[in-house]
Amino acid sequence: MRLVRLNVIVMLTLAGCSPVADPSTGQIRTAQDGSDFGPIRNWKLSPANWSKNTQAMRDRAYRFCMERTAATRACFAEQDHSLIAANHAESNARRAVAGDSGDPHLAELRRHPEAFDDVRRHCFSIYDDAGSADARVLGPCLSAATGSDYFGIISVP
Repeated sequence: MRLVRLNVIVMLTLAGCSPVADPSTGQIRTAQDGSDFGPIRNWKLSPANWSKNTQAMRDRAYRFCMERTAATRACFAEQDHSLIAANHAESNARRAVAGDSGDPHLAELRRHPEAFDDVRRHCFSIYDDAGSADARVLGPCLSAATGSDYFGIISVP
């Protein structure tokens, strides 16, 4: 039994399925450029203050994936999706507050613009408390404030 377990560990390590102890910036950028969402320069980001830090947040998120998970490609996609969704939620909230959105679901944000600030503080406190490395919480958390269906549960006709 012990020999079988050792063989499995060796096979996973040789197959590249083990966490990277200390990934370099080059490894992180190579992974980002080859990801499903591509380099961040191709993303349409919100003008929110925290969005200026999206590249650094993505770097930390990829480092988190490389250091802690064996399924890094899936982890990268989850991190990217979350960061993009968080930026999208910021854009939606800004449009709603400015009155540029005709979406009736966002009318409450127009009436109570401070509500999104409260949500943002809450979401980032969770992110910060967890070491500001795993960004997967930000997309679902901020999307909830704008009524978005982050997980795609509700089918759109």
